[in-house]
Amino acid sequence: MVRGIVISMLLLLAGASLAAAPSRIQWAINDAPPFHIVAGPYQNKGICDALIAAVHRALPGVEASVWVMPQPRIAQALGDQINLCFPCMIFRGAHDQLANFTLPTHIYEPYRLLSKPGMALELSSRFGSPVAFERLLQQRQYRLGYPAGRRYAELQPLLDQYPPFLARPGTGGVIAILQMIQADRLDYTLDYPIVANYFNRTQQGALSSLPILEQQQDHIPGAIGCARSDWGQQVVQMINGVMPQVRQDPEFIEVLNLWAGEQSEAYQQFNQRQLARPEYQVPSAQP
Repeated sequence: MVRGIVISMLLLLAGASLAAAPSRIQWAINDAPPFHIVAGPYQNKGICDALIAAVHRALPGVEASVWVMPQPRIAQALGDQINLCFPCMIFRGAHDQLANFTLPTHIYEPYRLLSKPGMALELSSRFGSPVAFERLLQQRQYRLGYPAGRRYAELQPLLDQYPPFLARPGTGGVIAILQMIQADRLDYTLDYPIVANYFNRTQQGALSSLPILEQQQDHIPGAIGCARSDWGQQVVQMINGVMPQVRQDPEFIEVLNLWAGEQSEAYQQFNQRQLARPEYQVPSAQP
């Protein structure tokens, strides 16, 4: 009799848990191609636009809604534990104070300096190849710009020590920064190689990318970050449950290859090799 009561209670709790699972994911995105592309011929062909679509193909019973917000507002919303997810975060495991993270969804190649070819030649001749980034930051005649609110993983402490010439606020910051470099109003920025690929493809640009001496990471894992709330934890668990389908989603892989450009085959080998790391297979416990 007691055993039957216990089993009944467990079934009730399981049913309550299933009933409480979110039926809708509220996404926040920003205007930052090629991660999100909100207009133009490549609209919705951003890497993280494709990631959202892959999640919902793997979770067909879960609806989606999307807010377009500037990056600082997204960070503030997560800090305020508003129930939303941002699909374009850097994976930091279970101990981040801002968000609950899914397992990594895809891998970025390390950050590089982006500049016009002539400036790239000057920087590499003065500061080496790879570029000694701290020495470059100390030379204030070279104008660094990047979108306000952007964070750069292990390079962030250097950037905190040497503030940029321009931290551009508002929407469209990524492309605005690259256009300013193209127009000689800035000298360089810091971003992924795919960003230069996007700009050169869509803006008829000619940006070069340079490796960075202080960039010790050989890869940067991307992940979905959700609010540090019960809702956010449930969404993360749902997405982790279908992560193999998300990672191998053909349309998601197609968009990753699009912005990898001529190096798409080498990029996919790199992406799949890093995603296979043991620490990216099983979620770590949330604190």
